[in-house]
Amino acid sequence: MKKLLAVAAALVIIGIAGASVMADEGIGSQNRFNAKITTMGALGNGLAISQSNPMDFQLLRIGIAGVRITATDQNESVKIGVLYFGDNKYKLKDVVLGNGTANANIYDLNDTSVGSISLTSYPKGDTEIWAGTLSLSGASYNAYVIQAKRLFKPAEEADNIKDYCTNNPGKCMAAMKAVGSIICDPQTDGNCRDKIRTFCEQNPTDKRCKTLGLTYCELHLNDSICRSEIIDNCKLNNSEKVCEKLANLYEKRLEKAEGAISKLPAWVNSVRQRLTIRAGNRTANESGDD
Repeated sequence: MKKLLAVAAALVIIGIAGASVMADEGIGSQNRFNAKITTMGALGNGLAISQSNPMDFQLLRIGIAGVRITATDQNESVKIGVLYFGDNKYKLKDVVLGNGTANANIYDLNDTSVGSISLTSYPKGDTEIWAGTLSLSGASYNAYVIQAKRLFKPAEEADNIKDYCTNNPGKCMAAMKAVGSIICDPQTDGNCRDKIRTFCEQNPTDKRCKTLGLTYCELHLNDSICRSEIIDNCKLNNSEKVCEKLANLYEKRLEKAEGAISKLPAWVNSVRQRLTIRAGNRTANESGDD
């Protein structure tokens, strides 16, 4: 398992989120394994600035993710991360990922605990910025990381859609019907999930596939790639239910930021304006009924 975790950690830090890695150790298929990122947290470059001296700072590179590792005789899901502080590399363990939060303990390459890191993502324009604190070898820093831009590849999106339709067959069919005809009925067709996966990998821009991808992401706001996909969609169409859900998440987070980050992204403001207009129209109609 240590070799598998090493590959998983490498998968995180080089930023190929969601890609699959196959490798052979020795001769024979018994050691063949697959590592796949299932949830992406913080991933990007930034700065760690000393809390006692603002001119004492260091470059950061970080990758934190949930990874599923499968082999002939093993199937394990772990949360793992890698941190580069300047030229020094560290492991991140005891990882906890939330809806835009990431916490972990920092270990050196000898597996000695040397610190911890706690980050929260905030919207700045079309980008997420992770801000928080980092302690390392007795020193305390403020940490800032610019989230790397990464969208799902068609095969990854198709896998997500298959998972959603497997776990929510009724909602899957309803989502397809809302924007067109159904690809197949996941409630009655035993092979429907695989058919949907194949169709959406080959037709990633199909309205049904785009809608199913968003419904999956609505349930996975803890995934930074999902949040990026939602933001891109909401800039074009702010009427989606998921836009309101993510806007609410960001607004509540900014309320706790003690005024340090006050300006909401344009797409969030457009969602708020639409909801205000809708509420006004509803009130006017109710008054007219009286």
